[in-house]
Amino acid sequence: MLKALLALIRDDAYRTPQELATALDVPAPLVEQMLAQLVDGGYLAVPETCADGCSGCSLAQACAARPGGGLRFWTLTAKGVSACA
Repeated sequence: MLKALLALIRDDAYRTPQELATALDVPAPLVEQMLAQLVDGGYLAVPETCADGCSGCSLAQACAARPGGGLRFWTLTAKGVSACA
């Protein structure tokens, strides 16, 4: 299941945990735990760019359009890319 989650993120990093949960047909809290495990294991990285706010962000429009208004995204590390291969 972790590999499937990595593949979903590889294909579209701009999904909410709820969207990922729906795609995997699992509860959102489980996806949150899986994401934390993948980050801790070095398979995913969480960019810190959102800490600077939305002004000038190329994703601000997409972020505001999301339910709950806050887009979170992850990127695969080299280890995550290898795991997806």
